[in-house]
Amino acid sequence: MGNVHKPGLQVRTSKDLVHWECSAKSALQGNWDKDFLSWVGQNGASATTWAPTVIKQNGLYYMFHGVITDSITPGQPTACIALAIASGPTGPFYPAVTAASKEPVIAEKLSALGVSYAQSVLVRYAWSSSKTKNTASYKTLDAENSGSASWNGGFGAIDPEFVSDVSDGRLETVKIGNNDCYAVTYGSWKGGIALMYVDAVSLKPVDAAGNELDAPADTVDGAFGTLIAGGAGAAFEGAQVIYNKNTGYYYIFVSMGDLNNDYRVGVGRSKLLTGPYLDASGNDMKFTMPGIAAAYHAYGSKIIGASAVKDELSWRCPGGESILRSQDGKILFASHSRTNFLPGYYFYLQIRQMFFTSDGWPVLNQNEYYNGSDERLFPLTAEEIAGTYDSILTSRGSGTRTYTPYGGSPVDCNAFDGVPAESAEMTLNADGTIGGKKYKGTWRVSVDDGYTVTISLTKADGKNLGTFTGYVLRATDWARRGRGPRKTLTFTTIDANNDAESGEYFFGNKR
Repeated sequence: MGNVHKPGLQVRTSKDLVHWECSAKSALQGNWDKDFLSWVGQNGASATTWAPTVIKQNGLYYMFHGVITDSITPGQPTACIALAIASGPTGPFYPAVTAASKEPVIAEKLSALGVSYAQSVLVRYAWSSSKTKNTASYKTLDAENSGSASWNGGFGAIDPEFVSDVSDGRLETVKIGNNDCYAVTYGSWKGGIALMYVDAVSLKPVDAAGNELDAPADTVDGAFGTLIAGGAGAAFEGAQVIYNKNTGYYYIFVSMGDLNNDYRVGVGRSKLLTGPYLDASGNDMKFTMPGIAAAYHAYGSKIIGASAVKDELSWRCPGGESILRSQDGKILFASHSRTNFLPGYYFYLQIRQMFFTSDGWPVLNQNEYYNGSDERLFPLTAEEIAGTYDSILTSRGSGTRTYTPYGGSPVDCNAFDGVPAESAEMTLNADGTIGGKKYKGTWRVSVDDGYTVTISLTKADGKNLGTFTGYVLRATDWARRGRGPRKTLTFTTIDANNDAESGEYFFGNKR
């Protein structure tokens, strides 16, 4: 993990993903790639990077990492993603071009693979077209990125991530020409989220015919990627695409908005790796018109966002998500969050468990992961589930309002993502009815498995809100204030039925 602040790429290790130890050394340990530093206007003393992704294969560890700065020309940022290699998971990671000369074990393994590197850069970005010899590479929307104060063109070269299958943990292999390649996503505001390919052995970028390149992908047309989400200036970043063989869908997760004020994670899915990716409301998450892109907060089903549960420590601005499969088969969703109880310069790193509904949509246990043997899907009776819950129904839109976060000053932000959604008390009665001041309706738990729950929700006045499907399971509510019991039941559902709240999530914890 890492951030822009020096020295970056902090390493923490855990045996259970609950208790963590922090390494005294960073992953890179000062081993910066000279081309990377030159492109983003840094030197060894000022060097920064963030949002790495690491894979292990052939006995080595490979890291893509990147950063965007305007150190060269204020207001005209440059960005770069580079490859680094290590013999162990905690580093030191060396630039690919020098790694073989740093450690004999790296040299031996690369030689056995028949791999050598002429340079370390995967892909670059520049605000000014004069920065690159191949301006065609930035014509993502039929308009050059010419430094015209527009964020419409060019993929921001940050936030790299491999595409993997969460049903088995394997990286997705794609045949490009005659070459086996891995799919990689990257990008941010401006041109949006890109999908590109790298050789499955060397991790070098490939051209449209699958030929390995010993040059940055942005220097060759057809190598730097194609648009799959965002674009036209929409503030999407930190994307990850996963595949789930059990559902037959690819899923794109994007962080969107202002990191400090209205950040959240949206999700869409597609039968094809290349898209189109539609959220559960049926909206395409790729934008080609600035007018539509300006309303980007309304796109991407809100799998996690700002929320405030009564009498609990609560969270806002979740994002920077990473999704992985654990060795024991759990699908885990890691992200960073700011809070509603500390100033914005404090943030937390959190892990939650993810599940997929029977119709193929991801849902989160909104409580933090605790590695308990009971945090799984297993049968519960209606009598066990019945009780009073603090529930939250997500909502999306493009409207704005002024909001004052804890310890901060008033800011203009998205009214749906910046302002935490407040919980409403709701009772699931054992007879299958729902009671409460805000919500009514009916609910049922599957007699076949005892954990699939369906909630037909209405407002108190009877207006239909939709049908939500998901799961109920045991959880530990770490955010409860005081010393009371934290073991509870939680439900997590989504409405994907093309009705009033289609595309929204509904979840809650039992009191």
